[in-house]
Amino acid sequence: MRWVEDENYSYNGMPMRYEKAVVELCSCHYERLFQKYDPTESFTTKEKGYLFKAATIDNMNREQFKQASDFVRDIKAHMETGTWLYIFGDDARVPEVPKIKGITISAYGTGKTYLMQCMANAFSLRKIPAIYVTEERLFADIKATYNRDSEDSEDEVLQIYYSVPILMIDDIFTAQYKEWGEAKLFSIIDERQKNSKVTIMTSNYSLGRIRERLPLNGGKIGSRINGNAEQIEMLGPDRRPQSKSEPA
Repeated sequence: MRWVEDENYSYNGMPMRYEKAVVELCSCHYERLFQKYDPTESFTTKEKGYLFKAATIDNMNREQFKQASDFVRDIKAHMETGTWLYIFGDDARVPEVPKIKGITISAYGTGKTYLMQCMANAFSLRKIPAIYVTEERLFADIKATYNRDSEDSEDEVLQIYYSVPILMIDDIFTAQYKEWGEAKLFSIIDERQKNSKVTIMTSNYSLGRIRERLPLNGGKIGSRINGNAEQIEMLGPDRRPQSKSEPA
């Protein structure tokens, strides 16, 4: 039983507290799920070393890493409310960023994927069930069910993406979309919103430009993300290491 307040249950215009029966999942439920859904399962040894404490932090990304770290810290609360996180860097917004002497501002190589992998490693250490997948892999998993010798049906694969407690999609909105792809992506986004499941995404598109990328369902997808997600914008220097053979 839990004490709650409800404006529809009031006395003299004031909400009254009353006891309400609430079903709560035990910790062992998530421990069992973690055996199926470890977000770092496909990570390389190097990627498993991407941790918040090992990240290179400066004035261009300090607030972004803090926001992501806070999100992980409060993940149990986010799992109750179904909060989402949208990590993006849009090249169209670069001209709006104030010039900084000696720094070339970019939307690419700013650490979006690295940041989400830090979150995945943190979830794994806490044994919180999640799936980490690129958008390309997500579509490949669905398409694989169309093979005659597939052990899984399309519905079974979709149900996994609908219901996993935390779904992390890297590089969303990068696929070569056809009506099929837009429809499947909208289905996943819509079902996760309806069921209050945490969804974390990285993207090269700000929410206002998703409609440009997906003419059929982009408006609806963008609206759902906007209504559910905290946003982290990552614009700054390209942090990807350059090959010595490449021109400066």
